[in-house]
Amino acid sequence: MSKLKNFFTHVTITIFSLIFIFFLCEGILRIKNFIIPNYDIEMWKYAKILKKKSNNPKIGHVHIKNKTAKLQKVEIKTNNFGQRGKNINMNDLRNFQRRILVIGSSVTLGWGVDEDRIFTSIIRKMSERKNQNWLVINGGIGNYNVERYINNYIENWADLNVTDIVVQFFVNDTEILKDSKVNFFTMHTHTGVMVWKFLNALKSDLSPENIDSYYKKLYQDDFDGLKIAIKELKRLNSHCENREINCVIVLTPDIHKLNPYKLEFINKKMKTIAKEINFKIYDLLPAFENINGSDLWNDYNDPHPNEFGHKILGKEIYNLLNQ
Repeated sequence: MSKLKNFFTHVTITIFSLIFIFFLCEGILRIKNFIIPNYDIEMWKYAKILKKKSNNPKIGHVHIKNKTAKLQKVEIKTNNFGQRGKNINMNDLRNFQRRILVIGSSVTLGWGVDEDRIFTSIIRKMSERKNQNWLVINGGIGNYNVERYINNYIENWADLNVTDIVVQFFVNDTEILKDSKVNFFTMHTHTGVMVWKFLNALKSDLSPENIDSYYKKLYQDDFDGLKIAIKELKRLNSHCENREINCVIVLTPDIHKLNPYKLEFINKKMKTIAKEINFKIYDLLPAFENINGSDLWNDYNDPHPNEFGHKILGKEIYNLLNQ
C-alpha cells in the first residue's frame, strides 16, 4: 500500500512540477516578448488578430476588415477591403487619375514598418509632389504566394477597377502553402508557438546552409508550385488585358544576404517565364547592389525590409510606373 501511495505522490509531484515549469516558461516568454518582440510570436499574433480563414482554399486566409493590431512595435490597421491603409470610398474612385494596386505577401504589407513609411505610402507621396492624382493601394497579406494573392484580387478586389497592378514577386512565391494545424497550446500560448516553431525547423528543408538548393527545387520546371504560379500569372495577365489594366511583375530580392546574391537564378527564370507568357517584368536587384543586407533588415532575425529598404522600393517602383 505504501508503494502505491509513493507512486501516486511522485506522479502528482511530477505533474505539478511540469505545470509550474510550463507557466514559468510562458511568463518569461511573455515578459521577454513585451520588451524585445520575438519575430515568430509576433507573426503568430498577426495571424490570430488580423487574419481569418477564407472559404476559397486557393486563398487560404484574408485580413479581417477594419481591424487594428500592434505588431513588432508597429500599428497595422486594415481598411474596409482588408488592406493596410485608409478606407476606400467606391464613389471616389473615379476622381483618381490612376488607381494602383500592389499585391504580394508580408514584404508588400510592410511588416515592421510604420504605415506612413512603407513603399506604397512613399509612392503616393512622390506622386503628390508631382501633382499626380494617384490612389496607391497596399494589397499585401502575410503568408501569401502567387496563387493566393492573385485569387484574392480577382475574388475580392476586382471591383475596385484599378488602372495598374504591381505584382511584387518574392523568391518564395512559388512555395506550396498549407494552413497550419492548430491546437489549444499553439492557439493560446507563447510556449506552444515556440515548441511548434522548433519542431517545424527540425522538419524543414530550408536552412542558411542550403538556401540555394532549396530554392532551386522551387523553380524546377516539374515543381507543382511553379506550374501553379505560371498558370495564375497567365490568368491575371489575361484578366488585365481584357480590362485594359497595366500590369507588371516586380522582382524583389531576398535581403538575407545580397553580396554575393545566391538567388539570381530565380530572377533569370522569372524573366524567361514572363517573356514566354508576354508579361511585363522589372528586376529590382540592381537597386540593392552594393548594399549590405543587414543594413536593410527590419530587425535581427527579421529580414523584412526596414524604412531604408522601403525608400528604395518606393523610389524604384514610382519611377517604373512613370515609364
